[in-house]
Amino acid sequence: MSGAGARDRRITIQSMTETITDGGEVTETWTTECRIWAQISPLTARENWVAQQSQATTTHKIKILYRPDITHKMQATYDSRTFKFDSVVNLDEANRHLMITATEVM
Repeated sequence: MSGAGARDRRITIQSMTETITDGGEVTETWTTECRIWAQISPLTARENWVAQQSQATTTHKIKILYRPDITHKMQATYDSRTFKFDSVVNLDEANRHLMITATEVM
């Protein structure tokens, strides 16, 4: 599953910018950083149980080609779905793939 065929969904990676309005309110704006191919998988029952020990709502794994600019403070969108990143791991520290754990926003 590590070949290009496994990355079959085109996702949009977004970063958040906070701005303060004249009234002093903070607003969040999501800006598109890139569009890339990804593999999105729901966590298995065991992975979900383990993930809930540290992240109560982690629901999916997203695998992408390595990019040094992707952080846990970002989110991805796919179709009408949004996935907020919980963690970003450089697999085997080889700078080839990133495994992102994410929570789908309902």
